[in-house]
Amino acid sequence: MNLELYNLQYDQVYFLDDDERKHQAKPGGVEVKGSVAHLHQVDNADVVIGIAFPGIKRKILSALGSHPGLHFPTLISARSWLSNGVEVGKGTIIYPGCSINYGTRISDFVVMNMNCALGHDITVGAFSALAPGVNLAGHTFLDEGVDMGIGAATRQQVRVGKDAVIGGQCMLVRDVPPGARVAGVPGRLLANP
Repeated sequence: MNLELYNLQYDQVYFLDDDERKHQAKPGGVEVKGSVAHLHQVDNADVVIGIAFPGIKRKILSALGSHPGLHFPTLISARSWLSNGVEVGKGTIIYPGCSINYGTRISDFVVMNMNCALGHDITVGAFSALAPGVNLAGHTFLDEGVDMGIGAATRQQVRVGKDAVIGGQCMLVRDVPPGARVAGVPGRLLANP
């Protein structure tokens, strides 16, 4: 992980992964120290959950419980742009090339991958994941746990319900119910909860 992109410096950085086959590996030169349970033995640590999948992020946080010594910093790339009046929650990761306009509120534990563009007055709910190149028009509302595929987009004032999954390159022109699966141009329901 290139911490310089996020203007961070730490004395000790390592990965945790519950897949024991990955323990002691060094992806990108960073050691995989053990499973997530390792954090129960730590008194004080900054923890970044670098997984985009909303359900997995929720499970990890649940497994960590309410450990008072764990802190969840927000990572905003120095190569992204945020307008004045943008709110960003804890544990959120904003990759390089993202542009976020005024009045936008990004909740906790959101992942915004490269080159996302968010218009004005948008809400992105907790645990949501925006793949590279997602474009959201003004006043879009994403509820908690929304998973937006590569290059997906919305027109203004579209509301996307909790835990909906939006396919890559999909164009949303109407509201999406909770738990729905949507794909195509314009977006069509594939499965309804």
